[in-house]
Amino acid sequence: MNSNIFFQPFVGKDYANGGIFGKRIMILGESHYCDEGCSNCGDCRLHGECTGFTQGVIKDYIDENKERQDWMRTFVKFERSLVGKETDQTFRLKIWNSVGFFNYLQVAMGGPREAGTSAQYRQAGEALFEVMEKYQPENVIAWGKRLWNNMPGERWRDGDDIVVDNSHVATGYYFLSYGRQVKVMAVNHPSVGYPWDYWNRVIQDFLLQ
Repeated sequence: MNSNIFFQPFVGKDYANGGIFGKRIMILGESHYCDEGCSNCGDCRLHGECTGFTQGVIKDYIDENKERQDWMRTFVKFERSLVGKETDQTFRLKIWNSVGFFNYLQVAMGGPREAGTSAQYRQAGEALFEVMEKYQPENVIAWGKRLWNNMPGERWRDGDDIVVDNSHVATGYYFLSYGRQVKVMAVNHPSVGYPWDYWNRVIQDFLLQ
């Protein structure tokens, strides 16, 4: 059977047992971007070596020997919102070994703020269900409201809002095979405007519900 998944997810070595969080958490980014190769031709599937793009990004991030780059601040802010404290390299490894990370769109964009087409978002929804069925996350945390608004509407049920400092954050559930369900929410995209201490309070509420 052909798969809708092109960019293979990063799965931490302790993800299956929940690692330091005690439950399986899948982080959902929106897209990769690149200015060469598959973004130029519009079809990443023509470039088989790109299937490990997601895994390579996370491995580059947690590799302490890699030069620190601007995009890595996005991951720093998010990981701190998961644990509610500043992180060092040792703690960083524990965090990312405990979670999975999957990028939603299955083609690369030409720039960091670029959106996909309606067809690309629809196809990505099928890939998301494949990933959830395979890795059985208990919680999914999506990056950004644009991604949230483009996620599949089928097999979905609204959940209760999380309310922190009088701000409401929507939650919901996807239903998988055999009656299993996955709880889902979205944070603001951690690349900009992301107070990690506030989002830690939201995430803790989400994980405890």
